[in-house]
Amino acid sequence: MSTPPLVHESLAEIHEDKLVDRIVTDILWGREFFQFYGMPSGMTNRQCVPLHSAPGNPKGDIDVLFCAPDLPKQAVAYQIKRVKCGINQLRNGTLGKLQEFKKLSQQANLLARMGFWQVYAYAIVVVDAREQNAREQNAGRLTFEGLSSEMRSKVESAVSSATQLFDPRVGFGVMDFIQTMDSAPFTVGTHGLHVRRFSEPTEQNKELTDWVGRIFST
Repeated sequence: MSTPPLVHESLAEIHEDKLVDRIVTDILWGREFFQFYGMPSGMTNRQCVPLHSAPGNPKGDIDVLFCAPDLPKQAVAYQIKRVKCGINQLRNGTLGKLQEFKKLSQQANLLARMGFWQVYAYAIVVVDAREQNAREQNAGRLTFEGLSSEMRSKVESAVSSATQLFDPRVGFGVMDFIQTMDSAPFTVGTHGLHVRRFSEPTEQNKELTDWVGRIFST
């Protein structure tokens, strides 16, 4: 029996910026995945914050910057990369952007050197498993699977190697979102976050703190 055509948008094809925005602005995920014990309450965020006006005029931007309005000296900076696993990648047993971990470490390490109170690097693994699960259902087996054990091993190997690249202060986590059925992204599926290492806080200098305050005042 042939697999019926898929109707809904693929989770794996959502642009990285849009994906991050959807997760960060979610009323539950925004807290569950980004605000940990010991961080100030009432934090808000800014996305895609350019660094050119920051102390030292560094290049690049911050994917997500969190801060409580009255505590700019405790800013938490996140750098994020998507690891894409769409239908074609599942068919071929390949994963996209595993090589991007090196760039992720460079960006996160820059933020650590700048002296933000806490810095995190996240990999978001997005999996479109609709086709493979539909085939299993056609064969009479109900399943909500995501990556195969072999592909999970590839991700784990890349993650283990990447951990060695980060500044000791940088926290590192792997988030996963799996689209298991042919429903709209983020409606039917599984998700989670495995924090491999928490960020080590440091005292933020006044110049950087003043810059953070200006970012959150606009």
